[in-house]
Amino acid sequence: MLVNLWYVAEWSKNVKNDPVKVQILGQKLVLFRDSEGKIACLADICLHRGGSLGNGWCKDGNVACPYHGWEYNTEGECVHIPSEGPEAKISKRFKVDRYDAEERYGMIWVFMGDLPEEERFPIPPFPEYDQKEYWREVTTEYTWKAEASRVVENGIDLAHASFVHPTFGYQDTAGDNSIDHVEINEWWGTSTNTNYPPQLKGDLGFRRFIRKDKQPTRTHPTWYLPGMIVRMQIDLREGWTIIMFDANTPIDEHTTRTFAIQLRSFMKWPMFDKGSKKRLEKILHEDAAIVEESQPYYLPETLANELSVGDDKFMNSFRKARRILIEEKGWQIDLKKRDTEKGRTVMTIPSPARKKAEAGGIKWVFEKMPTVGPVSNKKSENRMSQNSSNNSA
Repeated sequence: MLVNLWYVAEWSKNVKNDPVKVQILGQKLVLFRDSEGKIACLADICLHRGGSLGNGWCKDGNVACPYHGWEYNTEGECVHIPSEGPEAKISKRFKVDRYDAEERYGMIWVFMGDLPEEERFPIPPFPEYDQKEYWREVTTEYTWKAEASRVVENGIDLAHASFVHPTFGYQDTAGDNSIDHVEINEWWGTSTNTNYPPQLKGDLGFRRFIRKDKQPTRTHPTWYLPGMIVRMQIDLREGWTIIMFDANTPIDEHTTRTFAIQLRSFMKWPMFDKGSKKRLEKILHEDAAIVEESQPYYLPETLANELSVGDDKFMNSFRKARRILIEEKGWQIDLKKRDTEKGRTVMTIPSPARKKAEAGGIKWVFEKMPTVGPVSNKKSENRMSQNSSNNSA
């Protein structure tokens, strides 16, 4: 699991007047709104006796702990301790981690780290979401018993469609599918593919007129490291397009929650929404049946114990970008160190407020979530060389 990235915490519509408990990267968080409706995100723990703020209530734009009523504002500062009286002076040290939060695409995005704004990878673009006059939207979600990187890799895999998704391909045309173009960036990658899928079914038979059987179809999978996003654009025919935008949030190292949005540029009447959502959920279930049984559980550090072929080059671009964040930036949570203190010590992912406080000589109350430090240059070079060798095999 990687820190210093944006992740989707919840659907915006689910956070109203009461605090909402969520979890990202194994850390419990609380979402709430201030008096003007702006979203806020804090570590879900009271400084006093460890109560869950998410089990409390909202009051005057603050969140209150249900144990002793301590109140925290949107900056994570304790602003009221009932037992101490209204005139009590509260130390600047009485502060919990506060994480930057933004609302986009009907989702609440939280930045899990203390990296300065100018050094962060941005929230991935999704311009079509705001073009309501052109697209019809359906949403769903799914919780996987799988590691998030495994889920992302599955979503951008060209070859599996012919075997896992009958809607997307035939087994006997798997060799005809092709990756036509690949573009890779530091924090995202996209490709253009040609597939030969079956004729579409459903929606009272209307879908069969969209394309012919085995008609060449362009697909454009894209991965983004922020949000662990999989975006899939399918050009069924001229002017008829489906876009799927999936945010895959690591709840913990064993669980991934997918927030899925599907847009379609055709058959935009509400009567077709139920069928679209049903097919989207069917795809997620088909993928989960495979991914949840994959071994090893975590994405391998190298390709030394897996074999790759030409169709894997786009997936391997995601692996390589992810490895850079681990090996060169040291952004991976150290699960072994974390677990040695599990249940004994509160550890939180460092927030910008913690960095500022510690720079001012204020000791933070909670321990810092440990991360795996950057590996030596020689070790990193060996791994990259090994990956490159396997990719060309």
